[in-house]
Amino acid sequence: RDHWSQYRRMANPRTSAAVLHDVAVAIAAWYVAFALRFNFQIPASFQASMLQAMLWVVPLQFVFFVNFGLYRGIWRFASLPDLKRILFAVATAAATVVAVIFMTKPHGVIPRSVLILDPMLLLLGMGGSRFLYRYWKEHRLYGAFHSQGQPVLLLGAGTSAINLLKDLTRSQEWRVVGMLDDDEAMHGRQLLGVKVLGTGFPAQMVDDEPEEPGYEVVP
Repeated sequence: RDHWSQYRRMANPRTSAAVLHDVAVAIAAWYVAFALRFNFQIPASFQASMLQAMLWVVPLQFVFFVNFGLYRGIWRFASLPDLKRILFAVATAAATVVAVIFMTKPHGVIPRSVLILDPMLLLLGMGGSRFLYRYWKEHRLYGAFHSQGQPVLLLGAGTSAINLLKDLTRSQEWRVVGMLDDDEAMHGRQLLGVKVLGTGFPAQMVDDEPEEPGYEVVP
């Protein structure tokens, strides 16, 4: 029932756009895999094999995309679980394509290198586009906030502090200017673009922000 609900969800314009994107990426990945195999000079005989196989390979891949839930999420919130679903869907589809070719021996020859390149390109195209979209969306929504808000220092550089940092990055009220942590191995490192300044309240922060006092936030 859940799989059928995903098919029905494709009536949503955003879901339809995601579907069209993934189908286009699958077609492009199949073609580029052949092009790379033959140094962008695909022989006529292999062009026919490429097109014939594409007619069933891409629809088969799409079925796995749906069954692995690639259209449940929202690109703006793409995360590691989404990348894992893409990886499993692409890997399972690739294994199925190899099995079908081995069992049915379709007309024409498909180079083995293509069967390796195609899932790699597919993973790069589908995963990369989702994270690039998330980066662009967040930068457009929250990028203007980075120079606004009251400056704040975070105490700690652990998981709780990072989660809080993510929330404050989206806030118009606060602007994170640094993090403080007792672990000397963390000093000088950057977490989500924010530097771990050291232990305690550094004097230079006061000098840098003479008119905007920092606020310490305990995660």
